[in-house]
Amino acid sequence: MKVGFETIVRYVPEEIVPREHFEYLKPALAKLPPFLQEQFSVVPDEIRKYKGRDGDRAELMAIAIAKEALERSGLKPSDIDYIIGAAVSLHKELGFNLDTPMLNVANCCATFLDSCQIAWNLVDSGECKRVLIVASAALAGGPNGGTTDLTMPIAPIFGDGAAAAIVSSQNLKCEFLAYLGETDGRAYRSARGEIRPLENPELADAAGVPDGPGPYFCMDDISYIEIASKKGYLRESLERAFRKANLNLSDMDMVICHHLGDCEASWIQDLVDAGLSPDTFRNLRLKTGNTGHTDLPTDLVEFVEAGLVKKGSIVALWVPGSGISLGCLVLRWLVDEK
Repeated sequence: MKVGFETIVRYVPEEIVPREHFEYLKPALAKLPPFLQEQFSVVPDEIRKYKGRDGDRAELMAIAIAKEALERSGLKPSDIDYIIGAAVSLHKELGFNLDTPMLNVANCCATFLDSCQIAWNLVDSGECKRVLIVASAALAGGPNGGTTDLTMPIAPIFGDGAAAAIVSSQNLKCEFLAYLGETDGRAYRSARGEIRPLENPELADAAGVPDGPGPYFCMDDISYIEIASKKGYLRESLERAFRKANLNLSDMDMVICHHLGDCEASWIQDLVDAGLSPDTFRNLRLKTGNTGHTDLPTDLVEFVEAGLVKKGSIVALWVPGSGISLGCLVLRWLVDEK
């Protein structure tokens, strides 16, 4: 039985925050070692930030994109057998049956792909006909948002975003071919959230945030860069995923990578070393920033709409989370959108 996306949609937040907005961070950037100054100077041209109803930004975007997924597919809430997502009010807001199970997941980099694997198993086993995946991340910082400290030099790389997909065996836009999940685990302690002061409290006014403790993202070291940029890291994991799909890496038309700019040069070199074109590598990091687990589905939708992913295209969605929790989903696109 073929299982894949019956529907996949993205939410592009309304407010545009240009890179020039973060000029106030130059003093913080100057404190860093030269190699980190170089890493954190390559920032997106802009990020997006939710600007709609008052309230939790991630929750509100999740509700909006889940509603759009149902409308686009012509389905009712009663057609959904299982929900995977982080919006706790979906049942109330959209009218899902109270006994529709919901797996509440964290917004971490690999979560969307892991959710696809869970949904795939639920449908393939016959347990469910349709599973709704809702991904939402409010990483742009500020009120009602995520844990980004807007006085840290890395603040300009994070944005808001959301996406939703319905996984089923019906009316498919694509079919899943293989999933690879691997966890290294060495970097978990250095990538976390905790209640702490601002990293550069003297920049609080310029950043537009209160000068006081808050629930902020922490990274005591950047060991994930060393792990994820190791020669062969992308190529070897892709080869393992494609073997599970009974395919060769040369069959791949595109790999869409998580928005982790620190490692992209080594990833592209991996593809070249494997005999593939550098153009096989795609993502929208410089357009949207890092939006957590929403960036892969968001990028996929845009590349489909742009005609870069066509009927028959073999695409890998690939993410190294800060775990290092590696995820890769290989899929075949089945329809032409244009």
